Amino acid sequence: MKNETQEKAGFKELIAQIGPFSAAGRPAELFAATIAQSVGYLDSQAAVDSLHADPYWPKWNSPWWHMTLLLEMGMAEKIPAGARTAFQSVAREHYISVFPLREEEIPPGCDTTRNIYCHCALGTALQILEAGGSRSDEVIAWVRPWFARYQIADGGYNCTESVYLKETPRSSIVSTLPMLEALLKLSERGLAGAEEELLNRGVQYLLNRRLFKSLSKKDAVIDPDFLMLTFPRFYEYDVLRGLRLVTDWAVKRKKNLPFAAIEEAFQLIAAKVKGGQLHIERQFYAGKRTLAQEKYGQWSRGHDVSLFPLLEAAGALGAPSPFLTQSFAQVVENLQVLDDSGLIEF
Repeated sequence: MKNETQEKAGFKELIAQIGPFSAAGRPAELFAATIAQSVGYLDSQAAVDSLHADPYWPKWNSPWWHMTLLLEMGMAEKIPAGARTAFQSVAREHYISVFPLREEEIPPGCDTTRNIYCHCALGTALQILEAGGSRSDEVIAWVRPWFARYQIADGGYNCTESVYLKETPRSSIVSTLPMLEALLKLSERGLAGAEEELLNRGVQYLLNRRLFKSLSKKDAVIDPDFLMLTFPRFYEYDVLRGLRLVTDWAVKRKKNLPFAAIEEAFQLIAAKVKGGQLHIERQFYAGKRTLAQEKYGQWSRGHDVSLFPLLEAAGALGAPSPFLTQSFAQVVENLQVLDDSGLIEF
């Protein structure tokens, strides 16, 4: 068993082995034409009308997905003012203020598919609002209590409502990440002590699982897909997304980070760096079906999805991804900052 000195030396060697990351061009220039197409669409009346018809559906070509992709690319400032204003309105008014666990919690007239935030969607909406300069907890005034109300005892969240009614509810790592990302973003303006504990407990949920391991199935991988990097994520999970969240948390909140809890995930990602870049290994959104509105106004399932040019370009399977590469570069920088501050536990 390694001692602390050996573990720290191994950490420094692992960092050194990664080598320099490749700039691979500026993303704003690489995707200029397709960014302009998405921005142009979001600046249209058609996009505003789509948001008011439904802020989320259909996948993957409603304004929600264009905005989320710009958010993930670090370009949320490009979302036009008209789309921002419309999104603020529907984010506040389109959804009910609870995640119903029982039928009696569903108000009359509520469409259970379209008028209820799941945790993934809510966490994403909060991040879109914040990136656009809005105080998300003022736009959605009831959101702060949500974090405590629906956090499961293990520290996470689950978008399957029936889970909450089980004797021992278990969280979903997919449902948990957007909520923690949103809470970490809110922490920049300050959290109450109880909210800080919610965030810490959620991060501990990830660390207990070493970002991708099951506790209930004898250390098995929760889902092999989580080991394959994907971009954009939208609401999906991969180990890099989890690693970025926990290292951002440790730096921003000045918390100790146990290296043993992230070492295996870090090594897995480091081994994927080729020519100074990370590549897109899967498209989780490919081949899915969607809810969409019929010509006569009714919404129904089973429709073919449509992709938009920016999604096809930024999410090209097998392509080097400046966004994944930048994210891992930030993880490495975070770890160096934590090491310099004595906040990595070996």
